[in-house]
Amino acid sequence: MEDKDLILNKNARRFELPVKGHMATLYYEVYQPSVWQLTHTLVPDPLKGQGIGTYLVEKVLEYCQKHQIRIIPECSFVIAFIQKNPEWKTLLFEQE
Repeated sequence: MEDKDLILNKNARRFELPVKGHMATLYYEVYQPSVWQLTHTLVPDPLKGQGIGTYLVEKVLEYCQKHQIRIIPECSFVIAFIQKNPEWKTLLFEQE
C-alpha cells in the first residue's frame, strides 16, 4: 500500500482506502473547521487481521497533522491506536 491510496471523500465525510477490491473506511464529522470527530472505522471482513485498520488510522492522522486538523476520537479503534502510539496525542482537541 502507498500513501496515495488514501482518499478523502468529503461528500460522504469519510476517508477511504481501497484494498484488494474492498474499501476500508474511517468516518468523521466536522466539529469545527479545524477540528474533526473521528467516529467510526470499518474494515471489511476479508481484510481483517492484516493491519489495514492500523494503516488507515495512521494515514488519517498523518493527513490531519499535515492539514493542522485537531481530532476528537470517538471510535474505539482510533482511541486504542492513540493509546498505543502516544506521539499522536498532540492532535487531540482540548475543549476549554
